[in-house]
Amino acid sequence: MRIFCLCILFSLMGCDRNRIFEKHYDLKGFWPQKSSQLFEFHIIDFDTPYQITGMVRNKNSYAFNNLYIKYELFHEDSLIKTDLTEVILFEPKTGKPLGTGMGSSFDLNFDFIKSYSFETSGYYRMKLTQFMRIDTLKDIDQIGLRIAAVTQP
Repeated sequence: MRIFCLCILFSLMGCDRNRIFEKHYDLKGFWPQKSSQLFEFHIIDFDTPYQITGMVRNKNSYAFNNLYIKYELFHEDSLIKTDLTEVILFEPKTGKPLGTGMGSSFDLNFDFIKSYSFETSGYYRMKLTQFMRIDTLKDIDQIGLRIAAVTQP
């Protein structure tokens, strides 16, 4: 059953023609503040606006209802954008996990930047760091980044 679900997921992901980059890091249930995750990608068409989306997989035993993530976007060695994003993982009143999942793990997609126009083509890096008040977060299994061209209606 698990293999069947994975096959369907990969076939659906393969249909996304707007995606230019997607990668996930397995954190094995622990995300220390000192362990930033670095994503490297190549932009060819800089005339197109891009949506920069994150993905987090957490267990329903995660101790907080949110997650703060600091992102830093680099072109070559220059920092071109940085910000702090709050991701709400659980419904505040009921504690129900947001996102999709089976069993005790849930995946949630969220926007870092809804529409970003890169100034030039080339190689870019985006660094993600958990920015909670605790050094090592437990029950965060995966963090990911997706870059896709914004579709015009």
